[in-house]
Amino acid sequence: MKAFSIGNDRSLKLNKSNSEITIADKGTKTAAVFTRARWALIRLCIDQIDGQLSDLAQDKDVSYCAHYGGGWHVSMTKGFRYVDLRKFYMPKGEIIWKPTSTGIALRLAEWSTLKEFINSLHRDNPDIIVTPCFFNHGTPEIIAACPECNP
Repeated sequence: MKAFSIGNDRSLKLNKSNSEITIADKGTKTAAVFTRARWALIRLCIDQIDGQLSDLAQDKDVSYCAHYGGGWHVSMTKGFRYVDLRKFYMPKGEIIWKPTSTGIALRLAEWSTLKEFINSLHRDNPDIIVTPCFFNHGTPEIIAACPECNP
């Protein structure tokens, strides 16, 4: 298993079969687990996340949430200085996603360190690079059947 320390007893790990990437906190046991498809989608959000973090640093109003597959979202909110990677669910009969306790909130320094390791991780493990699922969505039926886009 390949692992990188991103600070504060937290690490980025690639499992032995290169099928899952985990960001975990050793002490609290909190984590965000990425399939290769979800990893591809979160990587597409990096520039947006960095833009929101820039606004957050300038004390601008920030309310960002992006779905990256299987009920997982990345979010940031004014007043909280972290990048939250969290599983969400939709309560029966409602139309608004709600956060669960499953996930991890990365401090800003951890987010920066994580980004530094992404290129190393991909250089050493090119097989983890995949095309996001939405590139294969040709019809509304395919989108509706996609477990990543519609968990």
